[in-house]
Amino acid sequence: MGLVVMGPKLALGPGSEKEARMSESNLADDVGSVVHHALETTHAIAVCPFHLDLTIRVGDDAAESHAFARARKLVKSDGTRWRCEVLQTEFGRQLRRAADRYCPHCALYAAKRPLS
Repeated sequence: MGLVVMGPKLALGPGSEKEARMSESNLADDVGSVVHHALETTHAIAVCPFHLDLTIRVGDDAAESHAFARARKLVKSDGTRWRCEVLQTEFGRQLRRAADRYCPHCALYAAKRPLS
């Protein structure tokens, strides 16, 4: 049995190297996926383990800068790179939608929970 690594849109298992390369190239053609992947792999954002549809902005400026640099280097399947303006717009959109530092749903649950 092999180790399975899960990513935003990528699952790697034993013998799936070819599928992984194809998925990565498809990932590079969607600006939203490129930005999310760059933010998540640099740990600039995290996904709440209890609310998988909620993204949390960690607040690490260096990680966000690194994510932007990583996204700029990705090459699309047609051999071109993403324009900086397009990436900046998508980074801004995703970071604005993310919750700051903690999951508001989990925090609300913790606030309502009585202390023992």
